[in-house]
Amino acid sequence: MWQRWRFGWVMLVYLALLTCRPGAVWAAVAPQVEVFTMGPGDDLFSRFGHAAICITDEESPLGRCYNYGTADFSTPGPLTWGVLRGNGQFWVSVSSLPRMLALYQLEDRTVYRQRLPLSPTQAESIARELHKADRPEHTLYNYRHFDDNCTTRIRDLLDSVTFGALRQGNLVPNQPPLRARVAEGFAAAPVLATLSQLVLGRRVDAPTTGWDSMFLPDVLRAELYSHLHAVPEVVVTRVAPLPPSSSLPPILLWSCAALLLGLLAWLGGRPSRIAVLIFLTVLGLLPWALAVVARLPELRVNEALLVMWPTDLLLLWPRAMRIYGRIRLGGLLLVGVGKLVGLLVQPLGGLLLCAALPLGVVLYKQSQLGATCTR
Repeated sequence: MWQRWRFGWVMLVYLALLTCRPGAVWAAVAPQVEVFTMGPGDDLFSRFGHAAICITDEESPLGRCYNYGTADFSTPGPLTWGVLRGNGQFWVSVSSLPRMLALYQLEDRTVYRQRLPLSPTQAESIARELHKADRPEHTLYNYRHFDDNCTTRIRDLLDSVTFGALRQGNLVPNQPPLRARVAEGFAAAPVLATLSQLVLGRRVDAPTTGWDSMFLPDVLRAELYSHLHAVPEVVVTRVAPLPPSSSLPPILLWSCAALLLGLLAWLGGRPSRIAVLIFLTVLGLLPWALAVVARLPELRVNEALLVMWPTDLLLLWPRAMRIYGRIRLGGLLLVGVGKLVGLLVQPLGGLLLCAALPLGVVLYKQSQLGATCTR
């Protein structure tokens, strides 16, 4: 009899713990949410860093990490075409925390960890959302480097569960333009930084908000510390020094290209002038092709289209030379005026020199040749 009563009291106490103190039980099993941001590595695609979000709970005591930067990189051609068209599909992959850290240590990249001080309800909400990655097809999204990437996905998720904490004070356009961010990422690759002036349009020259700037992992890390008080700590340190930043400004490289093309057109014969015009035509084809096929605003609305034309081979035909030459040089003059009065905002000085100097030399040489033939 006493044993039955004792069993009954134990069950009553157990039920009281479940029903009267749910917060205590819930807190004991609430997951721990951590954001990891990775510094640049040696690979070109790692120059802007990376981010992942990890959950540690009773089911995964070692932690499971969610990576929004997963795609089929075995087919770079179709993937690149998809990104340009605005439908390059990425998805979320899952790995254990030790495996992820070992991977980035192998790549020799610095890794920062930030433990987020979230409530149990917020942590559970994040865990439920990330649990969709058990079926990758449920996490497909169209990758856009500046607007929708591995870092902005984490930003948006955290902002939604913290009732807009990351947006607060971050919607004023007082941050550097995206072009400055690109220049920082390509600081060790001056040729890429120079070519970016040819393909990236005026959208990347407008000031950005702090919210927009969180497409970069290092900015997200700073904002998590500022708004959520998540202190970053280094868990993996890069051993080798990063490649040194270049001190060569893009306008210097464009100027060197203009001088070389101009000298080639001046000192060489007709084959040299043909080579110069082919080079300028190919250079002009790049931004024009992107403007036609791409669906990204930073590639479509591009003031470089006013400078680089894919039609400069027309200077080789005597009948078209004078008319086309005047239109071409007159157009470049108007672009220069538009830049001076502030109508155009992109860095066009180097491009203007690279187009105007060799084209002027070719036009002069072709006109001299035509005059000689007339005599």
